[in-house]
Amino acid sequence: MSDTFHLDSTVSFWNVDRDQTLTLTGVFKLLQEGAIKHADLYDVGSRAMLARGESWVLNRMSAAIHRYPRYEESLHLETWSSGIRGFKGYREFRLRAGEELLVSASSLWLYLNVKNKVLTRVPSELAESFPERGDNAFHPDIDKLRLVEPVAPTGSVEVSVRYSDIDSNGHVNNAAYFDYLQTALARLGEPVRPARIELQFAKEIPPTLDLVKVDTQKQDNQLLFRVGSETECFAKGRLFG
Repeated sequence: MSDTFHLDSTVSFWNVDRDQTLTLTGVFKLLQEGAIKHADLYDVGSRAMLARGESWVLNRMSAAIHRYPRYEESLHLETWSSGIRGFKGYREFRLRAGEELLVSASSLWLYLNVKNKVLTRVPSELAESFPERGDNAFHPDIDKLRLVEPVAPTGSVEVSVRYSDIDSNGHVNNAAYFDYLQTALARLGEPVRPARIELQFAKEIPPTLDLVKVDTQKQDNQLLFRVGSETECFAKGRLFG
């Protein structure tokens, strides 16, 4: 099989906002779908959870969104593994509309036992069979990406956790965090379509939580953000543009 997975799609009406533009959540749901489908081909995706009780969870993401596509645009996603090392998996994404590059992204994923919530090594026979590419990384040192929380928030918004946010791992799906973030940006009067986003997940959001709080703080040319509760941080990151 090819070391690069290709996924064609069209921007659906239920994935666009009031301006008929793909939401931030929609962008990352598409990237997530490509990652899962590619991993499923080699038995280390969603099927691994059913067979072995193991799953990938997104730990860090660095992405540039050059343009947000609009309703009914045809999209082509390319994604590939840039390596599996122990319990870590590295993945690249490129999203295009025709020849136009829309999104470039690098990501770091962690492999864990879902029941015990502990990191576990990807079985060697599966890791060795998974094809990888070592070229053209958008953020080649994503392992070193360290993000900080807002220390003096200038904006804060509470957002409801919905039934549809919970995935088959029993916690809030990674893509839902981007919905919380974009909702907060809109309510705070900030640009809702950032050109660059870096995000680090700190802790899963349990399905029993009713609300999350998004805190933001402007710092130089960036906007720091935190998704959490009064006492815990679930994710932190920064936006540009």
